[in-house]
Amino acid sequence: MKTTSVTLNEMLEDAEELRTLGLISGEDVEQIKTRISASEYRKRVAAVHDMTGQEIKRMRNQYGLSQALLAYTLGMTVDSVSKWERGEIKPSGPALRILNTLAAKGPDAFAI
Repeated sequence: MKTTSVTLNEMLEDAEELRTLGLISGEDVEQIKTRISASEYRKRVAAVHDMTGQEIKRMRNQYGLSQALLAYTLGMTVDSVSKWERGEIKPSGPALRILNTLAAKGPDAFAI
């Protein structure tokens, strides 16, 4: 069963009321706030999706990136990018997150 933001906010209001009555501590209320914030953050952040070597190469070519430039963007080696594209290895979690962001937003997402 999923909990909606309205329900979470109602729970926070109830917790504040319980704190006022001295039934729970301010620390407990802060923990509830932290959990609500984390839940809302998870809803805003896209899930990481696996990418095949073909998808990585297609995306790289779509944006006109060489393997070297993609490797530089990711902080990886050209050898790693080459192996991903050939299907010899798969990108790790952090690299996959960056690849997903690059696919969704393009290389300008990494320009300063």
